[in-house]
Amino acid sequence: MRIAFVGKGGSGKSTLAASFALYLSKNTEKPVVVFDADLNIHAPKLLQFGSIPFKKHISNPEVTNTIQKWLIGDNDIPKLGAFRKTTPPTRKSNLLLLENLNETPLTDFGMHRNNLSVFAVGTYQEDDIGASCYHNNLAILESILNHTDDLNGYVVADMVAGVDSFAGTLHAQFDLTCLIVEPTKRSIEVYEKYKELAEEAGVLDGLMVIANKVRSGADKEFIARHIENKTVLGYFADDEHIRHIDQTEESIDVEKLTTQNQKLLVTITSKLDALPDMRNERLKKLWDLHSRYVNQAFITERFGDLTTQIDPEFSYRQMKT
Repeated sequence: MRIAFVGKGGSGKSTLAASFALYLSKNTEKPVVVFDADLNIHAPKLLQFGSIPFKKHISNPEVTNTIQKWLIGDNDIPKLGAFRKTTPPTRKSNLLLLENLNETPLTDFGMHRNNLSVFAVGTYQEDDIGASCYHNNLAILESILNHTDDLNGYVVADMVAGVDSFAGTLHAQFDLTCLIVEPTKRSIEVYEKYKELAEEAGVLDGLMVIANKVRSGADKEFIARHIENKTVLGYFADDEHIRHIDQTEESIDVEKLTTQNQKLLVTITSKLDALPDMRNERLKKLWDLHSRYVNQAFITERFGDLTTQIDPEFSYRQMKT
């Protein structure tokens, strides 16, 4: 299953994503794979790992090339430039099975402990200042997710801020998207825009809200005035442990969270586990996004017709019973 945590900058995406990933890793034997896709890389430290160096960032060009070449597999894609961020998997592709992560080149670029792994997409380097858009960094994450079969594990993503996931395919890559909303007007504005775009993109059914930094009944009433109750998955109360780690840069200890906040992590898990197998439905959305993306003139003029990269005979493994 796949879950993303989104919201405006500073809303608590990293805190919720890391807390949930830690809870999962301690309560399941399945692999839990975390991708930190934010410009500000916090997840590795919050998850009790150290910093991930630039040489291991998956958007580092050398790392990206290694991963792309492996994902291509036996497909006839002679130029890496023709392997686009929307290129879907085929019967000739190499698929990333979460349970076999250590058998793929990707494993070399993450940090691992027991069944928990974390990867950093990357952030701006000195050469990127004034010359690059962060959305370019996200392309390799899109490619990885396109070719990931998550049947036997969990993918947890700490996403880019605001509505930036709609710039590519990331908005359509997850079973459950948790929009982190603070009890503030600015946060509600982000929610309203995200909801509008999700509806236009046909992914509104997978969107839920988690209210964060809730201190009082008045905060809950504020959220209730602006967001339908059926959309609110739960409330993450203002937590002394979270305040402590924000001040000290220590790691999260799930058992030190308030009882209410620990119960919310259980609720998120139950919601995610109850969802149907949507791998092939996501694949069909990817085919549509790929067709629209590669029909743009700047791609067809350089690479020709890349819609032929779609393999209509490909499908993910059937759900095991």
